[in-house]
Amino acid sequence: MPPAMDAAANENEVRLRKGTSLNERLVLAGLAALLCLVALPGLNHLANGHWLGIAALFALLFGCLLLGAALLDRNVVWIITPGEILIGEQRPFGKLHRRLIRYDEISGMHLRKSSGKSIEFSLAFETKSGTLLTSPPLPDITRVHETTVRIARLLQLPDPEPVENPLDAVNAGIRLGKPVNPKRVLGYTALIVLLACVLSFPFIHALWNGTLSAPGVAVWSLGAIVVFVLFRYVHRMSGTCWIIHDGGIRIERLSLKGRIEVETIRGDDVEAVDVESGGRKDSLYVITIRLRSGKRVRSPPLAGKDQTRAVRAEIIRRLGLNPRGAE
Repeated sequence: MPPAMDAAANENEVRLRKGTSLNERLVLAGLAALLCLVALPGLNHLANGHWLGIAALFALLFGCLLLGAALLDRNVVWIITPGEILIGEQRPFGKLHRRLIRYDEISGMHLRKSSGKSIEFSLAFETKSGTLLTSPPLPDITRVHETTVRIARLLQLPDPEPVENPLDAVNAGIRLGKPVNPKRVLGYTALIVLLACVLSFPFIHALWNGTLSAPGVAVWSLGAIVVFVLFRYVHRMSGTCWIIHDGGIRIERLSLKGRIEVETIRGDDVEAVDVESGGRKDSLYVITIRLRSGKRVRSPPLAGKDQTRAVRAEIIRRLGLNPRGAE
């Protein structure tokens, strides 16, 4: 199951989880079994050294790895209460292993940041015996500071050093995307020039040897149009930056002429705030704001649906919108 914090009955408990839900395991195991079944007939070609047999062997090995991941991946839960941490670990069809860590066994705690598909934060605890324990990821990307302080006080520990998190609600402005920088356009321009040279080489070679044909001219003309359009909109390729303040969102982007454009969205301008797929990959999502004018504004992509939903909730809070009305 994805990292999540259970709704605690009171403020004296924090739950952190990491693992895979039963439904996700079943889907993964089903895909692995299907891949193995499809690959088995192809193994007959392996003795002949045919490429189909080799491909089937790799597919079978990959299917076995997926099946092993579905069966052996463990679920971990940390229950943090005043003065202690209860750690539970369990693999499918296995026993639940429990471990209790008391606050007087802990010599230090610090916040750890990891970057992969998405930015995650976890807590690393050092025990007096020299053991290092790393918690499951903290649940809400916009509440990392708040959760960390709460855990430190439950365990009677000093607050750890903060780690930069542009999405944390403690910031006066939450930033989505990289700050707009005109210098970044130079890299895109160099790539477009390189593309233009590559597309022009066959045309120049055919023209030099007198073998230029009508289809060749048509293809080169189409490539020239593509390069022209890319040059025209190269400043837009540098992306946008959202800075979310209380009461408004500041959107920065480069104009077609390379100047920084600024647009501000107020709470009164917003009809709804939605979470949509980023389109390029299943793991990427964007926040789409529908304005009362009918215009749609899409945020820079975020990794992970849970992270995107957390940022959406913070946007709704900062703009003073009704959570139900913003759907």
